[in-house]
Amino acid sequence: MTVYLDSTLVIRQLVGTKNPWPGWGAWDAAYASALMRTECYRTANLLRLSGKLDDEQRARLGTWIERVCKSVTIVPVTDGVLQRAADAFPTAVGTVQAIHLATLLELKSVHDITCLVATADDELLRAAESMGFSDALKAPLKSDPEPASKESAPTESAPKKAASKDKDDAPADAASK
Repeated sequence: MTVYLDSTLVIRQLVGTKNPWPGWGAWDAAYASALMRTECYRTANLLRLSGKLDDEQRARLGTWIERVCKSVTIVPVTDGVLQRAADAFPTAVGTVQAIHLATLLELKSVHDITCLVATADDELLRAAESMGFSDALKAPLKSDPEPASKESAPTESAPKKAASKDKDDAPADAASK
């Protein structure tokens, strides 16, 4: 399965959730907007400042965020993505959600890569589904995923397929560590 990861799901997987996604790391290829790293770090910093994480936990979360970012193909936020994000979408979305949707559209139209959307953001998922994308969290899982080889990050013109995410690299329940 080829997925597009959104920071809402990444943070929930890394910090821990009552219902972790069983498909975490079982993808053949994973893509994410260059925004994902910033969104994850902003959330990690907010969790620390609100007292939900101590400094040690925040540092560990930062390490896990970097592991996730290195294991997926990061898609640059190009002028084309920003121009498309400024256009209308079938449902109401905010600016960051529009950039994620425009990135999905660019992957599909320019690079012929159709991703399943892996997000915990209901509004983003609703908009993506209204545009023909499917929910990765509801997709059937392979019984025994095969690891893929890792390739370099994309250039602005051509994203490349990413390696599978190793489940051991980022625990699904970081809060217990």
